[in-house]
Amino acid sequence: MKKENVKPISPNRTVADLCDALGSLRRPPVVLCIGSDRVTGDCIGPLVGHMLSSRREDCAVFGTLREPVTALNLSDTMLNIKRMYAGRKIIAVDSCVGDIEELGTVRVKKGSLRPGLACGKTLPKVGDVSVTATVTTGSSDNLYSVRLGLVYALAAEIADALAIALSSSVRKSSSRFQPH
Repeated sequence: MKKENVKPISPNRTVADLCDALGSLRRPPVVLCIGSDRVTGDCIGPLVGHMLSSRREDCAVFGTLREPVTALNLSDTMLNIKRMYAGRKIIAVDSCVGDIEELGTVRVKKGSLRPGLACGKTLPKVGDVSVTATVTTGSSDNLYSVRLGLVYALAAEIADALAIALSSSVRKSSSRFQPH
């Protein structure tokens, strides 16, 4: 059995990257957690959404274990977000396939992500800030054999980092936040 070279989780780096990417917020953001709970390697999004929803963070969360956002409902979800939370910053969270040296890493960047790209799906770009976790290497077929422990640890890192970054943003600009 081949031993995977998984990078150690670094929540402090993820928090710093999130704070940098979010900048100053005038209103609480929307967190869009993409993925399917039916494929272990693709359930980073629903796990993060579940963890954030249980904490009652100061943000709207779309995509949980109970109500995942997948390729089938992404367009409708985006329409709902734009209608209900117009002008809010959207943080998109998804798992991804990468190279062996990226396995177990979380990346945060300003700008959108392209869900379903590894599976050859053509879906709209989503998010103002994107958070991706590399859960496997090779092809999207490998998403079915990803260890749940890795996925859960990465989801917990992302959820913790989001909670800290959102809390920091709320403290910095709480006087400027407006209700829905």
